Amino acid sequence: MAAKKHYLLNHGCFLNSTNKKIVVNLATGDILNLITQELKTRYSPETQKIVLEESSKLLPDLVFQEILQRQQQVVNVNPDSLVVVKCAIQETELDEFGFNLNVEVYFVIADVKGQNHFRANRIVLWSDIWGDEEQLFDLEDELSEQFWTDYQIQLLFDDKNQQKIELEISQTDDYGARLEFYPSAQRFLPSIVPFTDNNF
Repeated sequence: MAAKKHYLLNHGCFLNSTNKKIVVNLATGDILNLITQELKTRYSPETQKIVLEESSKLLPDLVFQEILQRQQQVVNVNPDSLVVVKCAIQETELDEFGFNLNVEVYFVIADVKGQNHFRANRIVLWSDIWGDEEQLFDLEDELSEQFWTDYQIQLLFDDKNQQKIELEISQTDDYGARLEFYPSAQRFLPSIVPFTDNNF
C-alpha cells in the first residue's frame, strides 16, 4: 500500500480528510489591525492629496468640483482619532486558491474641530491558502474529481495556528452610518445609511 503524500499548505491551513474540509484558521485581531491601519491610511492627508490629484486628471471639471467639495470635509479629520466600533463579515468568497473576506467596518473619526463622525466602509481582505501552486496541482492529480466535488473550505477564527491574511483591495466608498440602541438586546447595533449629498 502506497504511503499517503503529505501536503503543506500555508501556515494556519490544513487538510482534514475525515470531513473533507480545507481548514483555514484566522486571527480576528490581525483582521482588525489590518482594517484599522487601512482606514487610517485612507484618511491621511497624504492619501487624500493623491486621490484629489488623480481625480483632477481623469474627471470632467464639474464632477471633480463635486468630489473636491466632499473631500474637503474628509481631509479635515485626524486619522489618529479613528476608533473601530464593529467589524462585520458580510460575505466570504472561497475557491480552491484562496478566499475573500468582505468586511463592513463601522468607525468613529474626529474632524480637526474635535467633532466625531460615525462612518462605515466596505473593505475586502484576501488570502492565499496554498504555499505553492504546485501543491494544488499535485493534490488535484492525486484526488482527481474527488478534490473538486468533496473538498470544501472551512474558516475558523482565533484558533492557535492562524493564517496570515493581507489587504489586497480596499473599497474606499464611505457611507453615513448610525448606531441604534435595541433595549431587548441591551446593545447598540450599527447600520449603514444610504449615501446622500448631505452625508458627512
